[in-house]
Amino acid sequence: MYKRILIALDLEGVNNVKGVPYEALSKGTDEWKIAKVQGALEINAAARALFAAGAEKVDLWDNHGGGHNIDKADLDPRVDLLDPDLTLPRMYFADDYDCVCYFGYHAMEGTLGGVLAHTMSSKTVQFYKLDGKYIGEIDMDAYIAASHSKPSVFFAGGDIACSQAKRAVESIITVTTKHEISRNEAEFRDNKELFAEIGKKITEAVKSEHAYRTLAFPARFEKSFKRVEDTAKYLARLQKRGIEAEYLTDEVLGKDAHTVVSTVHNIEEFIYCI
Repeated sequence: MYKRILIALDLEGVNNVKGVPYEALSKGTDEWKIAKVQGALEINAAARALFAAGAEKVDLWDNHGGGHNIDKADLDPRVDLLDPDLTLPRMYFADDYDCVCYFGYHAMEGTLGGVLAHTMSSKTVQFYKLDGKYIGEIDMDAYIAASHSKPSVFFAGGDIACSQAKRAVESIITVTTKHEISRNEAEFRDNKELFAEIGKKITEAVKSEHAYRTLAFPARFEKSFKRVEDTAKYLARLQKRGIEAEYLTDEVLGKDAHTVVSTVHNIEEFIYCI
């Protein structure tokens, strides 16, 4: 059994949240207030089951919008709320855990029907691709966890997001929090039923053996922006860092002013390119 468990929390994928048209799930909004309470409830359901199963440590990485969403007072007192240094690489603290479980993550940008679907930034980013395939936040964090030799074992989110999580990590055990219909429409679940399933499935997840798949390098990494000004700034930053990067070549455009393609040679460059 995995006994030291890191819970990674985003908010768009929790139950009872659908957002507002043309808006992100921004701090202070009514939907965000629902999300942060619901997120704590889902984590508490997981924590109760994990500690009952013999977990020694359950910590929460609240990563929506840079963190500081969940109120410590709303959490099971046995759950430690991390306050990571945002100047350090993403998930730098993963070595302290045996596995990673994900709550509230969402479908990637461009996903038809995905509630509040986006990748990293709904305002600025159009898509990410890795070796020619679209990737979302679950792909990114699962690869980063694997670079620390930590498997990603559990995922709770909307049904479309669960499908994308299974594509990213074949062995991951999922719980559907809601049926996703459109960007701002969903059918929600009864919380009592949901919490019972979370407890059952996360216990199963930490008691099962899971493999992890690290990235193969070098890898081709693409990031496309909604505005060309952001693309130019990003390209300059990568080149200053010494990362092989250039505008994407296109047979019609010559150079795609929205998209940068880079070659990453290690996990540090991968994280920097995100």
